[in-house]
Amino acid sequence: MIPKDSTPIKNKILIDILARGLLSKDEMRIIFYIIRWSWGFNGVGRRQDWTKELNKRKIADDIGMYESHLNRTINKMIIENKIIIKGKCYQFNEHYEKWKNLPKSQVLKNGKKLTKLVSKTYQKVKVNLPKSQVKLTKKLSLDVSNNQENHIKNKDLKKGEHLSKDNKETLKDNKRIISSQIKNLLGLFPEIIQERIQVYWDNAAQKNKTGIITEGRKLTLLNELYNLMKRTNDNNLFEYALETANRYGVANIGYLGAVIKNKITEVIE
Repeated sequence: MIPKDSTPIKNKILIDILARGLLSKDEMRIIFYIIRWSWGFNGVGRRQDWTKELNKRKIADDIGMYESHLNRTINKMIIENKIIIKGKCYQFNEHYEKWKNLPKSQVLKNGKKLTKLVSKTYQKVKVNLPKSQVKLTKKLSLDVSNNQENHIKNKDLKKGEHLSKDNKETLKDNKRIISSQIKNLLGLFPEIIQERIQVYWDNAAQKNKTGIITEGRKLTLLNELYNLMKRTNDNNLFEYALETANRYGVANIGYLGAVIKNKITEVIE
């Protein structure tokens, strides 16, 4: 007998899909929600196959995920046949052998390739971008990132030539240094802002065809954010600007600055 207020999940799904890690963490969060609102109810002679009509904003709010990130993840899962959609109703496709794993660059939105993630709302906002980027200070400069893969390719590689053992070690050392700098600098942000930075990085990655960004690029963005947070001198205001940018899928330091400026102007007026 199924306990009250419980949702049954097939053993095959628990072992063959969930236990084996066929779904990412964010995919699992969405799938659990879909299962809750489908199999969590009794249908005619069986558990319900489909959810009721669900609003994506409500899903995002209920599971604590940014709506922009949830949209991208669901769109990708629909294309990969992990989720079946009918109107605004969802169904989890438990037949994983029929899934299609596509690279991030193939993710579509409304049948079109995702080339721009900046929403129409953002495009209407007038943003005065700074003429020059914020100067990077102390040891958190871009010197290390400049010595990364591009440096090795330009200096040491010729067409058809492979990396030498020394160059491979140099590349590994540079990556370790950058990763250490990212970890140290990220630790200077409040924990809640650290979570928002992860989404900010993800939005920046989605602008690339590969769907990823290098560690050097992460460090650059992190330096920009840290400098802006210090200049703002108000963590709540900075967090608000970062959350606004994430909501619209924007990874642009000028946009954050404009949001902060507009918010300050509202307060003064």
